[in-house]
Amino acid sequence: MGRYDESVDSDNYYSVINDQGKLIGNCEFFNVGEVTEEVIAVGVQKKPSLTGKGNGLRFIEAIIEQGRVLLGYDHLELAVVDFNKRAIKVYEKAGFNTKGNFQNNIKGKDYNFIIMEKDW
Repeated sequence: MGRYDESVDSDNYYSVINDQGKLIGNCEFFNVGEVTEEVIAVGVQKKPSLTGKGNGLRFIEAIIEQGRVLLGYDHLELAVVDFNKRAIKVYEKAGFNTKGNFQNNIKGKDYNFIIMEKDW
């Protein structure tokens, strides 16, 4: 799937590029833990024109593997909106399990999110 290059916007925000150097998405690692405990989460976005083509698992696994090299985590979490069944299926194939859920209001509309986690 290639590599990803660090963005200028944040220390842990990356552009995901393929082997030909073309942008295919981005990701960001951030702390969602309490003051005394660090919990690393990842947010991923894939170019919409590239979704549904059967390479989602390779995409997320490449991000996870590179993130582990850079950040050294042994626990990772993510949140996915509950209607995004394709993404949930990919995360489950990558070894993530459901941890909980929450609701968030975005631009005046309520969305239900599933929190997923994976340990190594």
